[in-house]
Amino acid sequence: METGLEGRRQEMVELVNREGEVSFNRLKECFPNVSEVTLRKDLRFLDAGQYLIRVYGGAKSIHSTYANVTSYYMRNNQHIEEKSQIAGKAVKLLKPYDSLYLAAGSTCCAIAQHLPDIPLRIVTSGLETAMALSKLKKAEILVLGGELDLETMEMAGAKVIWELENLRMDYAFNGTLGYSLEYGFGYQSVHALMVARLLCKRAGKMVTVMDSSKVESMRALYNLEAGQVDILISDDRLRKDAAGRLERQQVMVM
Repeated sequence: METGLEGRRQEMVELVNREGEVSFNRLKECFPNVSEVTLRKDLRFLDAGQYLIRVYGGAKSIHSTYANVTSYYMRNNQHIEEKSQIAGKAVKLLKPYDSLYLAAGSTCCAIAQHLPDIPLRIVTSGLETAMALSKLKKAEILVLGGELDLETMEMAGAKVIWELENLRMDYAFNGTLGYSLEYGFGYQSVHALMVARLLCKRAGKMVTVMDSSKVESMRALYNLEAGQVDILISDDRLRKDAAGRLERQQVMVM
């Protein structure tokens, strides 16, 4: 690789554009003769010049980041009827003065849109979820801090984990990438799995919300055993074998 400053920065941009997202450790592997301090300066320079976007632990390409945002809003407009049905079931669990966590994601956002304006204490890490909650006048709303994940429009990172560790709630409503009869509920990252496990401990009832199309739809790398969830809320098209398997694991299916 070239050793000149401009040459190196150009190669960094090309690497990030080629791979979409690159960790800082990957950058150190590709530029072994460059100090960490210099690499971080390069990232700041390239981020300021809008050649790439610095993220926690590395960098993303401009193209992949905008594609992720577009993908989020496309997902938001899929399975609208099923998500509305799920939201209707979810709000029936709640009574005045309950406390709850509402995750990011289009299904949890649908729940936020269906919530009645009653006294509730609501915690969320989702940007779109928070916006949907803003119409409520009687609820107390806490938005968790952290770094914005543009793929999920969710606050993420160590600050989110720390804040959740210090909270208790009656219900936690959380989404999932999909459900596998063999592996349980799937998540897109280690962080998402850590949050799910933490919610199981901090909530009186851990509620996973998922439309029926997500059954055996994909095999995620990070999975939570289904038996750790208290309630699954899905639409009326949920496969009978999936519902039966969950109920045998002491999960209430709604």
